[in-house]
Amino acid sequence: MLALFLASSCMPSAGPERPEVSHRQQKLIRADFGEVWRAAHDAIANTPLRVTEDDETEGTIHLWARKTARSRSDALERELVRIADVEKARRLGLARLSEYQLDYTVGVARLGEQETRLEVSTRITAVDRSEVIVIPPGIAQVIPRNFDVPSRGILEHELVSQIAERLFLSEEMLYSLGVLGRE
Repeated sequence: MLALFLASSCMPSAGPERPEVSHRQQKLIRADFGEVWRAAHDAIANTPLRVTEDDETEGTIHLWARKTARSRSDALERELVRIADVEKARRLGLARLSEYQLDYTVGVARLGEQETRLEVSTRITAVDRSEVIVIPPGIAQVIPRNFDVPSRGILEHELVSQIAERLFLSEEMLYSLGVLGRE
């Protein structure tokens, strides 16, 4: 019995829970890398997302946005519930949503001369600023707590669709102007 106890105490623990893998949306596009890269930038320019890193040689664009609750967090929570599984964060201790942050990675990869893979992934972080501690002599300190929230895939799908629309709209425009001939 003692040997069993000692053996089980030496077993590695499961460790802390790892955050959920971000959601990914992929699309194979029949266009060259340059066209897809430009369409991605054009689509991103019409969003509230901020480019934090842009590396054409690697084919990656990193984007960021933050949404904060102004006076009421109800609207912000409804918005987050639409795009993410908030219940998991609630089970982990999310009490009141103060803000959420979006981190996107857009990947564009050459597969062939006229084939490119477009991949969009996100990480959503909910922030709860409802916990306050009072430090003598009466100074209140807000303690933000961050929670990874699994995406429902809506944001990824929307951005992939916007990029694809830019590609196909620009091609259709060239056809209508007569620059490209129809086969």
